[in-house]
Amino acid sequence: MKIDKFFLQTQTKFAKSLAIWAQELDVEVIDFHDVNLEQIDQTDGLLIFTENQTIEREAAELRDLFDLKQRPIQKIDINGTLVVGISNFTFWLERNNCKKILVVGSDHLLENPNLERFLSNIKLK
Repeated sequence: MKIDKFFLQTQTKFAKSLAIWAQELDVEVIDFHDVNLEQIDQTDGLLIFTENQTIEREAAELRDLFDLKQRPIQKIDINGTLVVGISNFTFWLERNNCKKILVVGSDHLLENPNLERFLSNIKLK
């Protein structure tokens, strides 16, 4: 599995943290400014990081747009079981051949130590 690009809303703390992680893994980061269909067309899928299955309003709006465009969507609950979350994510990537992914999550996820646990166990190359 190889991801080529992460689209991130780099004005958020969550995205800035993921941008650093992506650079360590040699994945290109593209700034995703506004929610528009043109930028969604440049992506292969949407990855939503959640905590206890709670999805923020903006992520829910993106989910609806990706659903409308029939693009694959995956959620990772960082408080869920690590092995299950990683396995589901890996299977989703392979099944949908996602190489360019929009990644979203709330800034408050940075306070949860489980985020780092998930990120350190996700293998992108």
